[in-house]
Amino acid sequence: MEVNSVIENLGLTRNLNEPTTASQELDQNTFLRLFITQLENQDPLDPTANEEFVAQLAQFSSLEQATQTTSLLEQLIAQGNERGRLESVSLIGHEVLATGNTVEIDSDGEGNVVYQLTGESASGTLAIMDLGGNLVRTINLEAQGAGQQTVKWDGLNNQEEPVPPGVYQYIVNSINADGKSVGVTTFLRESVKSATWVGGQSELVLASGRSLSTDDVISVF
Repeated sequence: MEVNSVIENLGLTRNLNEPTTASQELDQNTFLRLFITQLENQDPLDPTANEEFVAQLAQFSSLEQATQTTSLLEQLIAQGNERGRLESVSLIGHEVLATGNTVEIDSDGEGNVVYQLTGESASGTLAIMDLGGNLVRTINLEAQGAGQQTVKWDGLNNQEEPVPPGVYQYIVNSINADGKSVGVTTFLRESVKSATWVGGQSELVLASGRSLSTDDVISVF
């Protein structure tokens, strides 16, 4: 018995000129109904060849595997999204390190300025400013080796008065023994105040109000 006649018997025919919609696509249940009906209605004197049955079974198996794979992927994506949300929330209250040039003075009145030198430095200066660009403190730097450096700021301004807690920006200038500038990469170190979920991506809201993707976090303190 031809497959087309089976489809007609099941009332599954459609106009070939009509576009295929999601409800018209061949799902597992429809495929199985077609297959069983074909078995029940085949001509005993002219049965369907074994090769055709094998091909149909293989098609059904592929359909089932594709459906299961899609379902599994959806579950994994959902689990990954939930895990991302939980990881973002767990960072609230912690300080994070990322590319930038800010330092936060916390309730203890201290902050950590983090940067990286491309080579050895004989001397240098660290200029700390408020977010409006006003100079707050200048610190003279001693000789430093290549690599990441952390300078603890005592939270005092140039008049040796405590500055208000908050976020400040900074600039580092380093010079080697030959009087040439040394390359500097600066980082931000701020506390995470809240976390948001935007377009499937976790974002952290820092003390400065800046939003930071969790993918851009280098270290957590």
